[in-house]
Amino acid sequence: MTIAIHESALIRHFNTRKETLRAWEEKIGARFSPFRGFKMPDSRLYVEHPDFLDSIVDLIITNERHIFLRGPVGSGKSTLMLLALRDLPTLADRRGNKFITGYVGMTGLYEKQMSAAIADSLRIKYRRSWESSQIIEAVAQESVRRYIEEKSRTALFIEDVADNQEAAFHKLRYLADLPTEEMKDEYGTTLDEPVVTLVMSGTSMYWNAMLSFLPQIADRTEPLDVPPLNDDKAKEFIGRRLAYARGDIDKFDPDDFSIYPFHDDAIVVLNQASKGNPRDIRMLARGCQQVAAENYKRTGNPDVDVEIATLVATAYEYILKEVR
Repeated sequence: MTIAIHESALIRHFNTRKETLRAWEEKIGARFSPFRGFKMPDSRLYVEHPDFLDSIVDLIITNERHIFLRGPVGSGKSTLMLLALRDLPTLADRRGNKFITGYVGMTGLYEKQMSAAIADSLRIKYRRSWESSQIIEAVAQESVRRYIEEKSRTALFIEDVADNQEAAFHKLRYLADLPTEEMKDEYGTTLDEPVVTLVMSGTSMYWNAMLSFLPQIADRTEPLDVPPLNDDKAKEFIGRRLAYARGDIDKFDPDDFSIYPFHDDAIVVLNQASKGNPRDIRMLARGCQQVAAENYKRTGNPDVDVEIATLVATAYEYILKEVR
């Protein structure tokens, strides 16, 4: 007996919508949606803040303060950390020390998970049977050894630090306080400055949590507020994603690029609605793509003009308020 399986109206709706979006993408020469999300995007999609990035790197090089990159979700904190992480291995601090870098991008970690993640990121060996305090002690000893014997200082980047268990904070405090008095006695006067710089990120709420739970680190930490994208950088953000979807990102020129089918004034509307937040710009642009695709299906015009941008910005206004 043959059982006929009929396509539901809901499935037909989504298939039709998918076909409509694909037709728009093909029209503009895109191989896929320009505004899909990436957990770890290609570095060629990054829109840099050169002056702000320089201020991060300068603070690390001078070794006077730890750093807390502060901003709302989607503001580009992780991007800035990765850009600083990219640049550091080629630089030296004011005493000529090279940098060894580690990056912990996981959140929600317990004490031992955090200790293991730090050791792994810094390529420091430990036994899986060890307790968290033993792992962190191994990290501390190796960081000091690298500083003394290899003239290498450690820069440890930790994303969304306050998402992790409170006990994990105290492991960071121990590293931030290195070298210990015992280490100073062992090595002599060569240890007269911190050997680990922490570069952390989080929202304002996370920063307030650090002030409460780790005032000893917060007092020695410089909070830096991530700047929003201006209209030109929002335009570049859209342009890079369009070029990436077309397969042209290697030829992208930040001084001369296309944002077709977006109009310049549409970008201004989207950036104003997003308050310069890259994640929200991408969400609004994806909404514009959906409206423009329906319009293309009816009229043959794929453009995202100011009328479409305003329509989408108004529709998303409540959602944007809720997620901020």
